[in-house]
Amino acid sequence: MNKKSIILGLTLALVGCLPMGASFAAGTPHFKNNKAVAEYFWNEVFNKHDTAVIDTMVGPKYKQHSPEFADGKQAFKDGVSGFLKAYPDSTAVIKHIGADGDLVFIHNHIKLNKEDRGQAAVDIFRIKDGKIVEHWDVIQDIPEKAANDNTMF
Repeated sequence: MNKKSIILGLTLALVGCLPMGASFAAGTPHFKNNKAVAEYFWNEVFNKHDTAVIDTMVGPKYKQHSPEFADGKQAFKDGVSGFLKAYPDSTAVIKHIGADGDLVFIHNHIKLNKEDRGQAAVDIFRIKDGKIVEHWDVIQDIPEKAANDNTMF
């Protein structure tokens, strides 16, 4: 095997390891589908606490249906930044994710800290041209005792 073949093989192997169908050219992520957009965005913002991705991944006319946030990209960024500052150990682990056209749903487990029982939530994003442009959510506390033996996930 020559040196070019080895380098090509290693390069292809590394590209195959990129998460969620993302590819990176000049530091800008490109995604193969809307589900990958939402999953990357979710993990960067709510698990890595990197709100800078809001600047590049949320559309300029962001429409919000959650009663806790106003419309607009900056209002969303300010609200999320305030939440993450108040709860620096919070996580929102994705349990299920699916897509239907331009809509992506994320069923997730929100915890404010490691000891928190948490909440079950479903967030729905509408994606247009690779940007998040609209959001809905429903959130439910996880009870100490349930009427059945099933989990909320």
